[in-house]
Amino acid sequence: MKTFYLLLSLQLIISGAIAQVKFTGRVTDQKKITLSGANIFFQNSYDGATADSLGNFRFKTNLKGKQTLKATFIGYKPLLKQVNMDSAKTITLDLVLQESNDQIDEVVINAGSFEASDEKKAVILRMMDVATTPSAQGDIFGALCTLPGVEKVGEDGRVFVRGGESYETKAFLDGMNVSSPYLSKMPDLPTRGRFSPLLFSGTLFSTGAYSAEYGQALSGIVDMKTNSIETEDKSSVSIMTVGVMGSTTKCWKRASLSLMGDYVTTGLSNLINKQQVEWIKNPSGIDGTLMYRQKAGKTGMFKVFGTFNNSGSGLNYMNTQSGVFQNIILNSSDVYLNNTYNSMLGEKWMIKSGLAINYDLQKFDLDKDQIATTNQTVQAKVGLNRFLNEQTELKFGADWVHSSYEQKIRMGGDYRLPFTNNQLSAFAEMEYKLSKKFATRLGVRAENSSLLNGTTLVPRFSGAYKTGDHSQLSLAYGQFYQNPEDDYLKFAPQLKPEKANHTVMTWQYLTDLKTFRVEGYLKKYTDLVKYIKPLATDPLDYSNTGSGHAEGIDFFWRDKETFKQTDYWISYSWINARRNYKDFPTAAVPTFVSEHNFSLVYKRFFESVRTFASVTFSFASNRPYHDPNLQGFMNSRTQPYNDISLSLTYLMEILGKPSVLHLMVNNLAGFDNIYGYNFSNTPNAAGHYDSTPIKSPYVRQIMLLISIQL
Repeated sequence: MKTFYLLLSLQLIISGAIAQVKFTGRVTDQKKITLSGANIFFQNSYDGATADSLGNFRFKTNLKGKQTLKATFIGYKPLLKQVNMDSAKTITLDLVLQESNDQIDEVVINAGSFEASDEKKAVILRMMDVATTPSAQGDIFGALCTLPGVEKVGEDGRVFVRGGESYETKAFLDGMNVSSPYLSKMPDLPTRGRFSPLLFSGTLFSTGAYSAEYGQALSGIVDMKTNSIETEDKSSVSIMTVGVMGSTTKCWKRASLSLMGDYVTTGLSNLINKQQVEWIKNPSGIDGTLMYRQKAGKTGMFKVFGTFNNSGSGLNYMNTQSGVFQNIILNSSDVYLNNTYNSMLGEKWMIKSGLAINYDLQKFDLDKDQIATTNQTVQAKVGLNRFLNEQTELKFGADWVHSSYEQKIRMGGDYRLPFTNNQLSAFAEMEYKLSKKFATRLGVRAENSSLLNGTTLVPRFSGAYKTGDHSQLSLAYGQFYQNPEDDYLKFAPQLKPEKANHTVMTWQYLTDLKTFRVEGYLKKYTDLVKYIKPLATDPLDYSNTGSGHAEGIDFFWRDKETFKQTDYWISYSWINARRNYKDFPTAAVPTFVSEHNFSLVYKRFFESVRTFASVTFSFASNRPYHDPNLQGFMNSRTQPYNDISLSLTYLMEILGKPSVLHLMVNNLAGFDNIYGYNFSNTPNAAGHYDSTPIKSPYVRQIMLLISIQL
């Protein structure tokens, strides 16, 4: 429902659309030797060029104000230069790079990870990438679904990684846990993330074998890095087919404060877009976000991030199991507060600390019945980095998480299912660079749960070898534990953590404007939860006797250089996965797994008409489901999934203010995607089990927005 932070992000494209600045220059080293092939570009934009055989470069940009120009070349330190874009229509620069013995040419450990930030070499998705991907609808998690290793699960909306369920991928914000990163969800309808991509400078997405710093995630982690201090006052307002939104930022010399709020209601949108569900209460909600940034001393940074959401919706839902329609009313509230402090302690030490609080309430009214679930978590974390020398870095720390869960059920009586857990964890990791071509990282993580009354100790290992100026081979291995889901622990607190072993091998070719990656992996699951039947209340009906495996290969190609003002990427994944868990009678492919997944994302800015166009095509092969009318288990398959989504953004002025007119169409071709079927518990008079298909809430979705930068 919180769909349209997208256009606020596109204000970055608006800036400077009216007038272009021409850049020319030459790149050399300190000995005046030309650096042919050096990359020159502006951070947080697609604008830039590659130096020719004489070291010369030339390009145009629509950016305005103060911008950071970056020049890079293998074997040299990157050069950052502040440029005032308003000073002239043509700017000529002579860029001189300094040789580096250990920074640019060194190997970087990255097996299993995609990262979108300026701090790492493996830049894949940044905030603008999320905002301009039409199939994502401005959702960080939606954009991740265009990357390899992620399944297309259209009826859910959450991230499913390499044969793992959605709960196996954990979300973090500046390294702190977010226990409820998604909006509340109606049955068989997709949800989306709570946070706007506008709030973040980058997102670390690890699909396996990640650092020992992170725990309680069997498959992957998403760590969203919030923006640093803003540098200028600004405000904007947006009018959408689903509501209104506004934001404002106030800056001081060493601090900044940003406020954002929106009211969303889908009443008009549901009339415009043909619905395949019957809403009895159109989804609506109010959201607010606060971000405060304060410099502390010479190197310290104090950040406060707070957000709240209150939303409601109602649905006339066909309960196939009972054979009757059921009115479902959902009301939810969520509050998240995160504050962190990072600083250098002298020349050799760095501290990273934080405190996070998350409160989430979901209340379902099912005709005359009611289910209210409350989740509260508090996390405190501290980490230290010790830089022993240029080759060796130590990282260690600890965190404590207090979780309180309570579910109240009014269904033929009043029932209460509460539990609490205190999770204490510690980690240590050492990265050692044996040479410019070879590096290793050794880590260990320990976790203790008061509820499960047990301690786990697991190793993590990564190694990388540089195979060329732009390429490297990486290998990673790790063991991972995660506590069972709350829906199991509320009945069976005697369960122990589920376990997964990851082995990942990666070969990557990487320049500033091109990326090619191929990655193979093996995952083995043990101690998965099994039960006699869904919603079993007897603790003895639950056990950790489940198991599973997943193996596959992922391909990723991204090119921002070949075609003028164009950025595109292609991803493909193949997976073979089996599980024997939950109430499965035997090992089988889970319902959320497609053997083949493919995505194409293409974006281009057309200067002559001041329009930014984006298109995505997504494909997933058929998924299994169990049909009780047939023999065997998981005996049927859906049709393949297809989607084409398009967005057009026209840059203009309204009353002299930079503005945007944005049109987005999802499922442009109107594909009739069916994700599975719900079957009745009992056969009809003919002995047949009736079913209803699980589909998207709309056939095709059209959205329109006007945004003005005040």
